[in-house]
Amino acid sequence: MTRKKNREERPFLFANYPSRKVAIRLAYHGHLYDGLAKQEETSNTVEAYVVAALKHVRLIPQDGPIDLARCGRTDKGVSALGNVFSLTVRASSWPTDSPQKPPLDYCAMLNSALPVTIRIVGWAYVDDTFDARFSCVGRTYRYYFCHRGLNVEAMGNAAARLKGVHNFRNFCKTDVVNVSNYERDVRSVGIFASEAFPELVSYLEIHANSFLYHQIRCTMEVLFLVGRGLEDPEVVTQLLERGDRKPVYPLADGTPLLLWDCHFKNLQWNISKRAFMVVEHELQDIATALFLRASLANSMRSQLLTWYNGHTDAEGKTIVAQLPEVQAADRWSVTGCDWTDKRTHANMRVRRYDLFALSRQREHGASGPLSSRPYTKLLERETERTFEEEVEALSQKKRARFEGKMEKK
Repeated sequence: MTRKKNREERPFLFANYPSRKVAIRLAYHGHLYDGLAKQEETSNTVEAYVVAALKHVRLIPQDGPIDLARCGRTDKGVSALGNVFSLTVRASSWPTDSPQKPPLDYCAMLNSALPVTIRIVGWAYVDDTFDARFSCVGRTYRYYFCHRGLNVEAMGNAAARLKGVHNFRNFCKTDVVNVSNYERDVRSVGIFASEAFPELVSYLEIHANSFLYHQIRCTMEVLFLVGRGLEDPEVVTQLLERGDRKPVYPLADGTPLLLWDCHFKNLQWNISKRAFMVVEHELQDIATALFLRASLANSMRSQLLTWYNGHTDAEGKTIVAQLPEVQAADRWSVTGCDWTDKRTHANMRVRRYDLFALSRQREHGASGPLSSRPYTKLLERETERTFEEEVEALSQKKRARFEGKMEKK
């Protein structure tokens, strides 16, 4: 017992083992986490769990990772299939060793120590100069949505106008401290029917050299307005050519957003058969369970309508059964909301207000009032502060950071 206890307590000395720089490919279900990157105010981030797993299986020093870099810094709620970290880890052999020992099974090792909603789905040896962020030559995102009631053809027309090199200042959230160049190259963009439910679900797929803060969520909000018939596809071109005059509009929900892939030159991804089978079947199990839950919830809704269609309530109002539809006051039919998840309950009051607005619309007909104010076209709305106005509004601490970065350019 004493010998075993001493062996378990023996400290791990990273320097005593071979090490190499690797890229690891991450997949995660973002709705359960408060973003990718570590934060001082919470430990519920993807990076925090990955670093803890790296320490647990003794792939990095106990005092933290070496040369850690992240490719796509996804926000709270956003998921990923192909995000990438780069860092130095324990290896089976040094690069110069001959012969080389079989590599460690990084995917299986880390996945054994990670929550099932975070998985390592590939790894690759890289040069010491490799950086997951700066070595990336492009990123691809997908945004999934229910297209019932939406004019998908008009949305596709609008989305196509994003292709090419443009100033996307009016399609992002301003971050003047870190970003001064709002020009990006969108290499491909389109709207496609989903593989699982083509009759109900579509997705935007967009590939660019890089993206601005909240660029895709801003883009989707504009495309949804086009899909509802509230804006013409031409509004995308007008916003791209408008300059630094972004109209005030909300962000689309982040939960349906997926970082699909990060692209690099000459990178050969590896995964063991064992690790692949485990992850592939886990995703199959999750998808099957969610398909069944979706069917269950839809059947419950249908039966509720069957029970009460034509029923008159105590106020003399008649309940009329109708298919789900997207109207100006009901954005929820596009992205939905999993009310069975306690993290969504903060949105309940907003949902009830929107239901009241939708009820007013249905009672008054298509020409009736949707809310206390009629819809205002994007180009007629108040605008956010310009880049110069944002700089003037910076706090003293942020202004010092801004000026320091400007001096380096």
